[in-house]
Amino acid sequence: MINKHLTVTTPAGLHFRAIGKIHRISQEQQCSVVLQKENGETANSNSYIEMLALCAILGTTLQVTVDGPNETKTLKMIEEVFENGSGI
Repeated sequence: MINKHLTVTTPAGLHFRAIGKIHRISQEQQCSVVLQKENGETANSNSYIEMLALCAILGTTLQVTVDGPNETKTLKMIEEVFENGSGI
């Protein structure tokens, strides 16, 4: 299990397209991914609703916890989603 704090850098926040990519990455890499806000709210990457409910706007820092056989690769791919804004 590995953890890393990532900050939402896109003006649109953690939007539906980015959430879809995070979900797809976790499924393809067979890893469990949990996003947690500083106030303790958590969301599992298997649930679009939970991730949207985080209301992660620009500047929100999330702790990303990845657990599974490809966790390092999975975390790197999720970092790219946060950095590149998933096309928006």
